[in-house]
Amino acid sequence: MNVSLIGYNLTNFIIAQELIKKGFKIDILYENIRIKTKTNRTIGISKNNFDFLSSNIKLINKYSWPITKIKIFNQRNNSNEFIDFSNENKKNFFLIKYNDLFSLLEKACKKSKKISFKLYTNKELEDLEIRNKYNIIINSDNKNILTKKYFSKVIKKDYNSSAFTGIIHHYKIKNSTAVQIFTKYGPLAFLPLSKTKTSIVYSVEKKYHLELKEIKKLILKFNKIYKIKKLDELEKFDLNFSFSRNIIHKNILCFGDSMHKIHPLAGQGFNMTLRNIKIFNKLIDEKISCGLEIDQSLLIDFKNKIQHYNFIFATGINLINEFFVLDNKLDSKISKNLFKILNRNKLFKEYSTIFADRGININY
Repeated sequence: MNVSLIGYNLTNFIIAQELIKKGFKIDILYENIRIKTKTNRTIGISKNNFDFLSSNIKLINKYSWPITKIKIFNQRNNSNEFIDFSNENKKNFFLIKYNDLFSLLEKACKKSKKISFKLYTNKELEDLEIRNKYNIIINSDNKNILTKKYFSKVIKKDYNSSAFTGIIHHYKIKNSTAVQIFTKYGPLAFLPLSKTKTSIVYSVEKKYHLELKEIKKLILKFNKIYKIKKLDELEKFDLNFSFSRNIIHKNILCFGDSMHKIHPLAGQGFNMTLRNIKIFNKLIDEKISCGLEIDQSLLIDFKNKIQHYNFIFATGINLINEFFVLDNKLDSKISKNLFKILNRNKLFKEYSTIFADRGININY
């Protein structure tokens, strides 16, 4: 079995690690030599997905930080009006620096003799389907010519917001609680990285025209936990929603960021991709156990299994964001009482935790 993975990215590194276990030969194709850039971005990984990654990356525990509590506030509420997802004995999710995870996966792939890295040109990429030397082609690059040619029909939404990410350096504390604050300007998350470092992600609506120094002041204002020594320079990127209407062309599968992008407020974008990888992996195992060919039928089965669940889940994240946008316009009149009710509802918190960990396709 020969499989081509298009794109020099986390998604393809993980897929490659899974497929070589089954004896597949993998070519990772990329357009140009990748120049490594430093970033302060972090990734939140659910407990279920972290266990999956741990089977491929033995050192991931060394670079990750566990979170046991999650608290959600509104800007105007007091200490009694929040939703608290807490369990001292259970790790809800793990935080890891993007660069650390990338390096671990890249190194693992380059060690394998079954994985080859190859440069391509646009002409060579277009010829892939004509030459048809691969059983399956997985396209996880959302900017190449195949994406534009076959997967350009997408459902789009501009959030009219920019995300600002950075690292807070502070005095040592236990630091196992993630905090999400829905402010007037957008959701602000404090995500622990260690006893002395915490990642922040602030999604700010563009209509407020806030300058960088104003955003830094707001981060410091809303911080109620840390004695801060330093706040690193903030990185900025625009936020958009996209969901591909079609994810298959012949034996080419659209995957990862090419398939979907969602709002970062719940940290679910990469987790959705990891769940998709696990389902894809399980479908391959089922085909092999039945003695069936690994061909386009696998891609069709995969699409039927995940696409509607992914859309419902992604739309749910959108609705949460829109709810708090509306709530802020109404001076928190909705969330003020709603938070009290939800925080006392054990069933709501239990199922919210399950869906955040495993998605809504929990039976597969």
